[in-house]
Amino acid sequence: MKPLHSIFIVDDDPIHQQITQIMLDRQHISDAVKKFSDAQEVLEHIREHRDNAAQLPDLILLDLNMPVMDGWEFLEAFSAVRETLCKPVRVYVLTSSIDEKDRERVNDFDFVEGYLTKPLTSDIIGQLGQ
Repeated sequence: MKPLHSIFIVDDDPIHQQITQIMLDRQHISDAVKKFSDAQEVLEHIREHRDNAAQLPDLILLDLNMPVMDGWEFLEAFSAVRETLCKPVRVYVLTSSIDEKDRERVNDFDFVEGYLTKPLTSDIIGQLGQ
């Protein structure tokens, strides 16, 4: 598995953030994992650093249900920004939702590489580094 430079975990639940980080750390998949509780903060960070590849994540693990800006709003806003970024940023939805409508709705965003259900497993993490 190829290590990723940076992964952003976007989830308002600190317990899920911690579990996800522990699982990623155990697999040695990234040099740096950064946790965000607010999708708006992530979007602002990405916009601010759109020309600085070292400040952009290789991968975003995005929860759908969050206050302030939820995952759906983030995906809409990110779809407008992603073409302006100096490097590709991969996005996976990581959610506790098992609603088939959510899974289908994610397909509207062609840049989302997968719909993952919490918690992460070693098998799923192995796929992220490919």
